[in-house]
Amino acid sequence: MRRRWLSAVLLGTSCLLGASCASAGRPAAPEAGAAPVRPAEAPAAPTAAPAPVALTINYAARGTGHSGAWLAYEGGFFREQGLDVTLTNIPSTSTVLQAMVAGQVQLSGIDASAAIQATVGGVDVVLLFAGANRPLHAVFAQPRITEPAALRGGTIGITRPGSATHSAAKLALHLWGLVPDRDVAFRQLGQNTAILVALQADQIDAGLLSPPATTAARQSGYRELINLATEGPEYPSVVVGALRPWVAAHEGVVQRVARAYARALARFRTDKPWALSVYRQYLALEDPALLEEAYATFASCCPALPYISEEGLGRLLADLAADEPALAGRQPSDFVDARFLRALEAEGFGQ
Repeated sequence: MRRRWLSAVLLGTSCLLGASCASAGRPAAPEAGAAPVRPAEAPAAPTAAPAPVALTINYAARGTGHSGAWLAYEGGFFREQGLDVTLTNIPSTSTVLQAMVAGQVQLSGIDASAAIQATVGGVDVVLLFAGANRPLHAVFAQPRITEPAALRGGTIGITRPGSATHSAAKLALHLWGLVPDRDVAFRQLGQNTAILVALQADQIDAGLLSPPATTAARQSGYRELINLATEGPEYPSVVVGALRPWVAAHEGVVQRVARAYARALARFRTDKPWALSVYRQYLALEDPALLEEAYATFASCCPALPYISEEGLGRLLADLAADEPALAGRQPSDFVDARFLRALEAEGFGQ
């Protein structure tokens, strides 16, 4: 399954977008009859404010791990940093990486596991900020499933291979001593909302849910086998990433994105009513209890400066290396570029 989605990424390659240029204005001509002005004495033309840098930033799911992009956009922090950002919603890391290689998206929330596998496969992705240092998912099962071992021979619902739900499901199965694709089959359902619907229709034995669907599942009597956000180990799930060559060519832009993210996350923690209003819009929720759960889940997942957990990423790499020999001995620093967050820390952010 991993090979299929990785092949799709590699088949979708094309060139990156080039940078745009701005033309400078000309000084006004002198009035008729006026003494000529020597070039050295000509007054400088007024300097126009630089045009905002256009960027497309993607969020791959309507889940709280993608909050940073929503908060920075709605709070005006991208504009404050001179960035003209278009937000888009392309699901699944494999599809997002195709859009990045085609130059249609510059940064996105992506699944850490899928991004690392893509890098090994030839699509060089660098991980910049944490969206969630723990999977923000819980495994809910039919009431007849009284313990994880009862999933053996059953099916578990995910959105797509290479998604955060896929990585979270594999982590849960490993914690229970179950082998993915052998002991438990995955069923692709496309959207997060479809997983709860499939549970309700008894089409799957269990599924990966994140807030607010977790609250609905509890209220409906489904059995919560594990909440990875609170019971699981550090294990980066959603990260903000980009193609490494693009980052190398646009370091100043990435630094501005980092600053916008940091300012947005700071407001998230100090202006809860505003944060809930953003969640109400992007999660399409009105229920106060569901909004509160979503807020609490994201508030607990990351530090004030969204560093990607090195311990958690090391754990993820060890798990991936069991199936991918090319990852043996690789370190978190091979995939993460934390320079932009360190620069913010030097400026006093997060203190």
